[in-house]
Amino acid sequence: MRGRDLFHKAKPLLHAAAGALRIVPRPVAVWMWTLSDWLPELAGVAFRYCLLKRLARRCGDNVLVGRGVELKYPERLSIGSNVSIHKHCYLDAYGELDIEDEVSIAHQSSLVSFQHTWNDESVPIRDNPVVCGKIRIGRDVWIGCGVRIMAGVEIGSRTVIAAGAVVTRQVPPGVVAAGVPAKVVKTIVASSQGDRPWQHG
Repeated sequence: MRGRDLFHKAKPLLHAAAGALRIVPRPVAVWMWTLSDWLPELAGVAFRYCLLKRLARRCGDNVLVGRGVELKYPERLSIGSNVSIHKHCYLDAYGELDIEDEVSIAHQSSLVSFQHTWNDESVPIRDNPVVCGKIRIGRDVWIGCGVRIMAGVEIGSRTVIAAGAVVTRQVPPGVVAAGVPAKVVKTIVASSQGDRPWQHG
């Protein structure tokens, strides 16, 4: 049975549990998120889904979050349906993070929606102000293991980001992007409907 079929069978119970968690104070829910790593696999996935419904700005159906996933500023995180975020990923939504439907993020990937400045030489770089930049991951995107997606990036729909890539600029829909920094290496669809027009060389 596929995960989405199992989810739809359990959906009423999961949504009831998520609703009950709304009375839990946010700091307690964040603490419970960390503890969820100790639960058995399926129970942990179910509990993290319910907690995500409590913590995120928006969370769709059938969202799988693996063990060891760290969430920063989940109140600025929006996730669609049929999304998987695998083990030991790091998601920092300080500058806002939108993940649309049918997205898969492989293990040990990082999405960071802010960056440090270094203009004030009187203080260490780590104490300089940060600049936010919203990250948007379009529909049907596959992000390989160990990918780094930096602030201000938008990734078009039906796109593959190859393992180990560092994404520092926009990626058009319907392509494979790879490398450090990531560049388009292949077109996988002739045209993409519903996305803005893009140009790439």
